[in-house]
Amino acid sequence: MICPRCKKTLVVEVKDGEKIDVCRSCGGMWLHRHQLNNLLKESGGDVESCSIDDNPHADPNPVILCRECENTKMKKVNFLDYSDIIMDYCPSCGAFWLDRDELSKMRSYIQKIEDGSHTVTNFSGYSLLTKLSEIAYSIFR
Repeated sequence: MICPRCKKTLVVEVKDGEKIDVCRSCGGMWLHRHQLNNLLKESGGDVESCSIDDNPHADPNPVILCRECENTKMKKVNFLDYSDIIMDYCPSCGAFWLDRDELSKMRSYIQKIEDGSHTVTNFSGYSLLTKLSEIAYSIFR
């Protein structure tokens, strides 16, 4: 298999019991559907579904083609909405491409959420949720 980012050969490595295609040149990794959830089982949820949206996301890395679905462009999606970790997702087969260190950044992000040290930097959705919680509190108190 060829790396969609740098066009070098991918090698199979076992990470946390999952056979993952890894590029030793650029450090990226190809994940089939459900493999990201399996690698991030400490999250206790479906991080794949929670990360998929239709919003445009800026990423310094160019758009790549899915290596499983012929000529399908992968979408840029934001890992768990507010993380600033932009990954590539194939809407056809559900695969993900993670660039170098994105998996470790995801684990760090999950840890910050769990220990309460996570801060929101994009307040567009956050302010709406805050307002809705204030309304709900005033109704049900």
